[in-house]
Order: sequence, then C-alpha cells, then structure tokens
Amino acid sequence: MALAVAALTAAGTVVVFTWQRLFLGMDLQDESFYVLVPWRWALGDKPFVHEENLAQIPGLLEYPFIKLFALVRGYEATGLVLYTRHLYLLLMIGVAAAVFLIVRRLVRWPLGLLIAAVFVGFIFWNTPQLSYNTMGAAFLTLGSALGLWVVIEGGGRRWAFASGAAFGLAVVAYPTLLFIMPFYAVFMAFALGRRATGMLAELAFKEPPDPDGSPTGHGARRALISWVLGGLAVLVPVGVVILSFGIRNVERCWSYTMAVARQADQLGGAAKAYAVAQGFWRFFWSRPYMVVAACLILLVYRRWPRLGRALLMLLPVALWFGGQRDLLEGTGFVLVYGFIAPYLFLFVPKEKREAGAKLLLWVWAPAMIAGAMTAFTSASGYVNAPVGLVPALIASGVFLAWSLEAVVEPSPSSPAGPLSPRQPWLALGVLVAVAAVTVTFQFQFQQRAVPLSELTRRFDFGPWWGIVVTPQRYELLSEFDADLRAQSRRDDQLLVYYQACGYYLLWRGGIAANSYWLSNADVLAPLSQPTVAYFRRHHLVPTLVVHLVVTTSMTDAELQAASGGLDYPPTLVRPMYAFQRKPANESTAQVLARLPRQ
Repeated sequence: MALAVAALTAAGTVVVFTWQRLFLGMDLQDESFYVLVPWRWALGDKPFVHEENLAQIPGLLEYPFIKLFALVRGYEATGLVLYTRHLYLLLMIGVAAAVFLIVRRLVRWPLGLLIAAVFVGFIFWNTPQLSYNTMGAAFLTLGSALGLWVVIEGGGRRWAFASGAAFGLAVVAYPTLLFIMPFYAVFMAFALGRRATGMLAELAFKEPPDPDGSPTGHGARRALISWVLGGLAVLVPVGVVILSFGIRNVERCWSYTMAVARQADQLGGAAKAYAVAQGFWRFFWSRPYMVVAACLILLVYRRWPRLGRALLMLLPVALWFGGQRDLLEGTGFVLVYGFIAPYLFLFVPKEKREAGAKLLLWVWAPAMIAGAMTAFTSASGYVNAPVGLVPALIASGVFLAWSLEAVVEPSPSSPAGPLSPRQPWLALGVLVAVAAVTVTFQFQFQQRAVPLSELTRRFDFGPWWGIVVTPQRYELLSEFDADLRAQSRRDDQLLVYYQACGYYLLWRGGIAANSYWLSNADVLAPLSQPTVAYFRRHHLVPTLVVHLVVTTSMTDAELQAASGGLDYPPTLVRPMYAFQRKPANESTAQVLARLPRQ
C-alpha cells in the first residue's frame, strides 16, 4: 500500500507540475505556427492553397478540435493557445496511460506508473504544444506501446491494428517517418519470433537459445498484416483528403517546402548524415567521465552483481547532466535515457531476458532508426533525434526497474529478510528521481531562453489569455494589438514579415502571403520569389504590411525602400515594427508590375 501511495503521489506531482507549465512563456515563431495553421483553416483558409509549406500537414490532426473551439467561441481567438496546450497535456496523459497499461504486465504497477510518467514530464523544446514534434513522438510511443502487447502475447490482431493506426497518425504528424515504417514491420516480425529473441539473449549473455524456439508462424503473420492495415486505414483517407485540394497545389507545396528545406539545411545527403553522426559523437564524448563511470559499474556488476545493479541508482545524475548543455536542454535527457537501453539490458535478471530481448527488438531498435530520420530531416540535426527516440524510454524504464528490483531479491541460500522483493523501494526511488529530472527541466529552461524569474505578467486578452510572459512582451503585443485595430480596414489583406507569424493570431481578415511563416535572416531583403509568384497567381497584393524591424535608426524613406519591394510608405512607426499601407491611388496591377520577376 505504501508503495502504491508513493507512486501515485509522484505521478500526480508530475502531472500537476506539467499542468502549471502550460501557463508559462510564449513563442511568436514555432509554437504560433503550430496553432495558426488549423486556426486559419477554421476561419476559412484552404489547406495547400493559402499555405504552401507542407509543415501544415500535422494541422489536419488538430483541425477538428480547433474548429470546435472556433464554433464555441464565435471565431474569437481569446484563450486559443492555452486551449491547445491543454489538448497537448491530454494527449500526453493518454499516451502515458497506454504505456502504463502495457508495461504493468512486465513490472509492478507502481513502477509502471513511474515509467509512464516520464512521457508527461518530458516536454520537447520546452514547448507544451501540439506540434509535428510532440505529436510525432506521442503517436510513435503509442504505436510502440500497443505493438508491445502484440509482441509480448505473440499475436493479437486488434492490438496490431491499433498499433498500425497509431503509427499512421505519427506519419501524418511527422511525414518523413513514412520512410522508416518498413523497418518497424521488419522488427515486429523479428520480435514475434522466439528464435530471434533467443539469439539476442545468447549474444548478450552467452546462453543457448530456447531449443523450442520457433519462427514467426501464422499468428504472427496475421498480426503483421493487421498492423499494416491499421496504418493504411489512417494514411489512405488522409492522402485522399490532401489530394482533394488539387494535385497541382500539392506539387507546388512540395516544391516550395523542398526549397525551404534546402535553405534551412533540413536535407543534405551524405554531408547532413555525417553532421548528424558527428553531433551524436560529440554529445556522448563531451563528458567522458560518464562513459568511464558506466564501464566501471559494468565491471563491478560482473564481479558483484547486486552491488553493480545498486550503482544504477546514479542514472538520474547522468540524465541531469545530459540536459546541461547549450541548445540541448531537456532533449539531452532523451538522448542519454534512450541510447542507454542496451547497456541496462546487460543488468537484467536471467528470467527476464527473453522479454527484454523483445523490447530491444521491437521498441528500442526501430526507435534508433526513427531518431536518425528525425535528426536527418531537421534543421536542428541530432538535437531533433528525441522525436523518434522517445519510444526507447519504455525499454530503458523497464530494464532499469527489473535491474533495481533484483538488488533486493534474496539469494537462494538466505531468507528474504527485511529486503523483500515485495518492497522494491530502490527501484521506486530511482524512477521517481528520473521523473523529477524531467519536471526540473520544465522550469529550468523556458522558450527562447527567457528566465523563469522574468515571467511576471499574465495576458488578459487575445489568443495568449492566461499565459504568463515578461512585462516587455506583454507591452509589445498589447501595443501591437491596439495599433492593428487602429490601422486595419475591413477588407485589408495583411502581410507580416519576417519570422514572427504569431502576430497573425490577432488578425481575422485575409492574409497575403504564400506562407504564414516567412523566414529570412535579412529583415531588409526583398520578398522571396515564391511569395511574389503567389501574388501574381492569385492577382492580389498586401494592402497592409507589418515590417518587423528595429526602426530607431531608419527614416520613412528608408522604410519605404525596404518594404520587400512593395514600396509602401509607412503609416505608423514603432521601435520594433512599422505599419505600411498600399497607396489608395495604386492598383494591384501597378504594384505587381514593379515587383521583380524570377
């Protein structure tokens, strides 16, 4: 009973602290784009027509919930960001619940609860929001957990179908994951065969495989077919929906996205693969004393198994140091905890090794491939690997629980004594510490590196209602909101550039841009050719422009000359932005005529 109370208290604390984190900080770039895409659809924009970046695809999963919000709120955005953050929390609690229901078949349920709590406590990029990163990781984890039931039981078509459907949702959230789905199918086939798991245990522990091991069999094939059908049940309808907006539009979005990806180094062939591998190498050798300590613990375990397993209580310290590095933050936690699963497998008791081999084959191995894919296709490189690696935390948590439980198990020649296997306090304490590390990262790191102590002003209006930010950010957006209302007209087509699409959340009218998030390092550079081509194709130009530029040293003439080629005079100038309007005596054709052609 005491063990259960301790586990429930710890898991509840993780959820409560994560809920509190929903109210802290904001981001006008990445997070705003995640929310803005489905919100604009709710306001009437057409997917793949008014937005050309394929990063909009995950919005298909959010749209029904955003549309419901719009209907209830009368298409007012007040509280929208906090609403979607709560949806994020509900999603992660659901994923954690699924992990718990599966893992409790492998470990005591209080320990399983703490293993699952990590999926709530860890927040990718310190942004508790529905995004291609968080939804991709969540549905990968859900698919791995549901598939684990199939692997453990040796079949189960309904569970396999549900697992495949979860992986289909992961592909919708993070489309490049489609290319690693065949690897998941192969690993499921291996994990369903006892011969493969027996051979893996032999490699790790030098023990002969089970002589009764058999290949996959008819039950495994049916489960694998059901898994594939589950994925197709999601991907085929979504594909049809996407194509319904026009093949030419989708092709145009593909071309634009590939151009952006090349510019942002999201792709790069062998050079990018080498950079990702180099990033992993530098990360793990940045603190060589941790590698040395791991080797020493393994040597101690070979001589004194109980003591060696007990030393695994130091793992939370390693996880803490994994995140104490620039740019990594909480993602370093996943890199260490995910990669360390095979190491922890070496400490697993003999009677658990076959089940552990199944976890390695089905959960850990494909997660490594998924992590490599999300790293390769991200501008952030290896730092984005945790999106695919997150499911590996299931295996690491289970292996850690098994190993620490074995510390208190009595030897065959002695009575159980006070250290009964029914009271695995050591495992409980270490898993609580692991979950506590994730919670600490939530408050140690904030979006855009804003110190927690500076978040003192709560929004009382607009889409960020209820969220606490810095006084400077609050004043900036309050002033912008008032200026936008004063400067705008009913039929305006708005353009905001560069880098901060969050300003569009304060706008319900039309948007004149080929993408809600225009990105350019040079705020004085002309508008890109895809944007100009969008104007020509739709025969429109912005009537109102917000130029996000420091204006303190610029004259009105300089601002007009630097309006992206539009040559609009400023109507209102603030220190951090300027409003510029198309002259009333100019036609759309006249503006288009002076924009450069490719």
